[in-house]
Amino acid sequence: MVSPVRRFAAFLLSAIAFAPHPAGAADPPARPLTRDEALRTAATQNLGKLADALDIASAEASLDIAYGAYVPTLDVEGKLTEVPGEARRAVTVSPTVVASSPIGTSLSAGVSVSEGLGDNPASVRTLRVELTQALLRDGLALGADTTLTLARAEVAIARERYRDGLNRFLADVDTAYWELAYAREDRTIKRRSRDLAATQRDETQENIRRGLLAPGEIYIVEENLVDFEERLTRADEAVALAELSLARLLRAPSGSIPEPSSSITAPTDPRPSDAESLAFARSRHPLVAAARLTLAQANTTVSGERRSAYPALDAFGSVVKSDGTDTFGHAVDDSPVLEAGLRVSIPLYWGPDAARVERARIAERQATLGLEDTVLGVETAVKQAAIRLSARERRLELAATIVDLSQKKLEVERDKYKSGLSTLADMVRFQRELDAALSASLRAKVDVLEARTALAAARGDLSEQLGIEVR
Repeated sequence: MVSPVRRFAAFLLSAIAFAPHPAGAADPPARPLTRDEALRTAATQNLGKLADALDIASAEASLDIAYGAYVPTLDVEGKLTEVPGEARRAVTVSPTVVASSPIGTSLSAGVSVSEGLGDNPASVRTLRVELTQALLRDGLALGADTTLTLARAEVAIARERYRDGLNRFLADVDTAYWELAYAREDRTIKRRSRDLAATQRDETQENIRRGLLAPGEIYIVEENLVDFEERLTRADEAVALAELSLARLLRAPSGSIPEPSSSITAPTDPRPSDAESLAFARSRHPLVAAARLTLAQANTTVSGERRSAYPALDAFGSVVKSDGTDTFGHAVDDSPVLEAGLRVSIPLYWGPDAARVERARIAERQATLGLEDTVLGVETAVKQAAIRLSARERRLELAATIVDLSQKKLEVERDKYKSGLSTLADMVRFQRELDAALSASLRAKVDVLEARTALAAARGDLSEQLGIEVR
C-alpha cells in the first residue's frame, strides 16, 4: 500500500494546474497561452520591437532616397530677349528632360521654341539630344553606383540587426513565460504544503487533547504552519510580479493577465551537437551576417573612393536640329548637326583623393577585425550556452534523485514517529526538506527549458524555430 506521504509528494510533482488566488484576490480574466504562442504574440505586439522594426523601414526609405539621384527631371526655362533699338524682341521656352543611370550614362533631350514679338518674324524650333557615358570615374567598367550599393547593404544590415535583437527579446519572453509558470506551480506546492501543515497542527491539537502528546508539541507544528504560510506569501508575491513582467512583454490589454498553458516538462528531444551549433552560428548568426555585410560595405567604399580618384573621362555624342525663320525672315538651316568627342578632367593635386582612399581602407581593416571579433563572440556565446545547458540537465537529474530520497526519508521518519523512535520536530524538518526538494526539482526543469531557448538564441535561429519571418 502506498503511504500518504508518497501519494502527497507524487501529487505535488505531477500537478500542473494553476491554483487560484486566495478568496478576495480574484485574478482578472486569464488568456491561456502556450509558450510558442506567447513568443509569437510578443514579437508582433511588443512596442519596443515594433519600434525596432522601423529601423528596417528607415533603411528602405534611405535606399529609395538614393534612387532619387536617377529619377528623370524636367527643367523648363522661359525667357524674354530684346535688342535695344531694334525690333528683335522674342520669347523663348526651353523644356529639357535629363536622366542618368547608376552605370555612368546620362541622357539630355530638350526642345527650344522661340517666337518673335511685334514686327520680329523669328520663329525657331531647336531639338537637342546628348548622350554621355563615363569611362573612368564612375564609369561603366568600374561597376554600379556606390551609393546604391551601400544603401542596399544598409537595409540588409538593419534586417540582420533586428533579427539579432528579436532573438534576444524572444529569449527574454521565454524566460518571463517559464518564470510565471514556475511561480504558479511553486505556489501550488507551497499551498499544498501549508494545507498539510495545517492538518498536522489540527491532528496534534487533537492528540494533545487526548493526552497522547505533551502540550509543548503544539509549538513545533504551529511554527511549521507559520513557516509554510510565509513561504506561500512569498510565492504569491512571485506570481504577481511574474504576471506583470510577462504582461508587459506581451503588451497585454489592461486587466488581462496571460496564463501559461504549457507544462513544465523537461524536454526529451535531442538537442543539436556543439559542433553543429557552432557551424550554424558561424554561417548564419544575424550578428555575423551583419558583420559580413559591413565588411562588404567597406570594400565597396574603398572601390568607390578609388573610382572617385580617377580622372574623369567621358565620351559624348549629340545631335542638334533646327528649323523656322530667324529675325531677318530668313529660313534657318535645318541640316542636323552631329557632335562626338571626349571630355577629360584631371585634378592638379591628389592629396584629398588619396586621403579618402586611405580612410576607406582603414574602415575596411576595422570591419575585418570586427567580423573576426563577432565570430569569436558568437562562438563563445554558443559554447557558454551549451555548457550551461549540460550542467542544468545534470542538475535536473540530481534534483529528481533528491526528491526521491526526500520522499523516502520522510516516509521512514513518519514510521519511526509512529513507533516512538523519532520526534515531531524531525518529521516536520523532513517535511520542509521535501517541500524544498519539490521546488528545486521544478526550478531545475525550468532552468533546462530556459537554457534550451538560450542556446537557440546564441545560435541565432530562435525566431526561425518559431516560424517568425523578418521581412
